[in-house]
Amino acid sequence: MDDLDHKLLLRLTKDARANVTDLARDLGVSRGTVQNRIDKLLHLRVIHRFTVELGSSEDDHQVSAFTLIRLKADDGRVTQASLRRMEAIMDIHTLSGNFDIVVEIRTSSLKRLDGILDQIRALPDVAETQSHIRLSTG
Repeated sequence: MDDLDHKLLLRLTKDARANVTDLARDLGVSRGTVQNRIDKLLHLRVIHRFTVELGSSEDDHQVSAFTLIRLKADDGRVTQASLRRMEAIMDIHTLSGNFDIVVEIRTSSLKRLDGILDQIRALPDVAETQSHIRLSTG
């Protein structure tokens, strides 16, 4: 990746729906160059997905929690693959320390959150979970 790729990624991070023509103008390159770079970054899996971030009024209608997961096994790839298939899980990160994985869960109610936590706890390699409900974002 070069400087242009980094600048493009920074702009897409701020607005994933940015128009390719506007990006090209801002970066001082052709529209085709920007489109080719985006295609390359997708192919190389530098960009995994384009997503929507809800505004604060929509966040008020969702429950968001961070769940720490301790595994029984050293290799968490199977557990991570299972977590990726759960629709309400927004992010998955591995950790150092007492827990192995942290996930961000977003759902419409506490009842649905409880069901997702039950699904996580039912995974074969999950030894322990600890959940923290997000109250606000600063």
